Amino acid sequence: MLWQYTRRDTKVLLVAVLCTFSAYGFLIGQGWTSRTTDVAITANVVGVFAGVDANAENTLLAQLQEREHALEMREAMAVDRVASGTDDTTLFIVTIVGLALLGLILLNFYLDSKRRGALR
Repeated sequence: MLWQYTRRDTKVLLVAVLCTFSAYGFLIGQGWTSRTTDVAITANVVGVFAGVDANAENTLLAQLQEREHALEMREAMAVDRVASGTDDTTLFIVTIVGLALLGLILLNFYLDSKRRGALR
């Protein structure tokens, strides 16, 4: 029965603390969303094959396309690695700030109770 024995200021502080922690929970929840990639299923792809005799230009073009594809894959892996690192950093910072705020709130309650005991 916290609401019966508290003052209005304490109620406002409690509501502010609850709002702060719910905001941090929302931030943390956004960082844990799953990432999906679009992958074409071969059953849904319609293909037509047309053959051209191999010559120097065709082979060079095929090699160039393979290299470009390999570079795109490496770039995508690097972007995923960087993105996952920032999510972990953000989660760490949010957790530290939340714990610091909780410590300050508890310190405030302790000092208030000590001051009230000294006044009585």
